[in-house]
Amino acid sequence: MSGLLWALPVSFLATLFLTPVFRWVAVRFNIQYNPTAFSVNRAPVPLLGGLAIFGGFSLPILITDNLSKEGIGILVGAVLALILGLIDDRWKISSRLQLLGILVAASVAVAFGVRIQFFSNPFGSDMLLLAAAAVPVTVLWIAGLTSSIKVMDGLDGLAAGICAISALTLAAVAWQTDLLNYGSPTSVLAMLALAGACLGFLPYNFHPAKIFMGEAGIMFLGFVLSCISVEGLLKRSFLVAISIPILSLGLPLINTLFAVLRRRIRGKDIFTADREHIHDQLLHRGISHRTVVLLLYAVSIALGIVAFFMVQVDALVALLIWAALIVILFWGAWKIDLISRRSKK
Repeated sequence: MSGLLWALPVSFLATLFLTPVFRWVAVRFNIQYNPTAFSVNRAPVPLLGGLAIFGGFSLPILITDNLSKEGIGILVGAVLALILGLIDDRWKISSRLQLLGILVAASVAVAFGVRIQFFSNPFGSDMLLLAAAAVPVTVLWIAGLTSSIKVMDGLDGLAAGICAISALTLAAVAWQTDLLNYGSPTSVLAMLALAGACLGFLPYNFHPAKIFMGEAGIMFLGFVLSCISVEGLLKRSFLVAISIPILSLGLPLINTLFAVLRRRIRGKDIFTADREHIHDQLLHRGISHRTVVLLLYAVSIALGIVAFFMVQVDALVALLIWAALIVILFWGAWKIDLISRRSKK
């Protein structure tokens, strides 16, 4: 992995340079985010930050001479997700149409070989093959995770920081488990490039944001993270294997879980927008914008640390860790009123 570390500073510097360029373009052509009833920000903010993130991420990927077939599939699918987001930034499309577009992009990545094909059998030394189920399982995984990460784009700097932490966690786990021996150096390179791009964007996106990544940026980040989270990391005992990507991307998944539960309890469509996500509930309690973001960074880092050490435990210990996490999770949800029957005014 040490031979791939150059990807992080290269993508960081490239994004740091490209972001003000795309901000100028957004201002010049009046491509901006206009606040809605669900917005925390009350003034228009230039968009196109997603293009800067994409540029910074792509540079290490394109200059490497070791791009795998799966890597090409991730890049092609990510471009489709980026284009879908750009269309939404300009013309606004429904959540269902966005989901359909993500499913198409996920299918492209799967066609290039990005698949959850097997798990280690927790009751023996053989492998549990998914066979024909590998395609739909992987497509649903990518689409679901992309949608979950998309919901985290609610505060300045939140999505970029969470994605950077998640990418670095996955890279650290890959290093610990010697992912390179599985023949997937492209995945490690992508994780480091993605983290660098997010970190390069943060100086312009942290509160008060000078530019937003827009739907294009968050769909791109979610798509790449969801794809690389399955590359080579699910070849261990089932519970440990599935824990790694879930914990690495834990905060977006937790946020989505309680959003779905909350809306179902109230008899609403799960695609209904509201201002009762984790970050919204913390803001409702008078915590400052920056403090909420830093607090959620800390939660994401803590989950990443658990994911890192989860690799070293057996299934029984993993089960006990999950039991403790679930208790903490529902206690925290109760404390900040994430699943109340009544909506906030």
